[in-house]
Amino acid sequence: MKRDKASTPEVKLRVGSVSLSFGGVQALVDVSFEVRNPEILAIIGPNGAGKTCLLNCISGFYKPQEGAIYYGDKKIVGLPPYRIASIGISRTFQNIQLYSGMTTVDNLMAARHMHIKPNLFSSS
Repeated sequence: MKRDKASTPEVKLRVGSVSLSFGGVQALVDVSFEVRNPEILAIIGPNGAGKTCLLNCISGFYKPQEGAIYYGDKKIVGLPPYRIASIGISRTFQNIQLYSGMTTVDNLMAARHMHIKPNLFSSS
């Protein structure tokens, strides 16, 4: 059955044939998937399966030797992490530390600093 284009959810993230190796160790081999709006995708696997390497490729910390990664229709492979974060893709690390002396809301706002635009009231 062929889907009508109007009913097909938009592809938000496309990972196509991504491969990454470190010396002779292949961390990712021909990894491909799509995430459509409003899907949520889980990446699961044992230690050493390449989950973190994949997330590092998507967020710009690593550049895969092969393949392409698109966010919407924009190719993001090769962009620095700060540019990828500015379009809405970022990651957290396992050693999360909060700013002491700040509220939970303040810590969350600090993490979203790239997406908050100053205005007359916030600048004063």
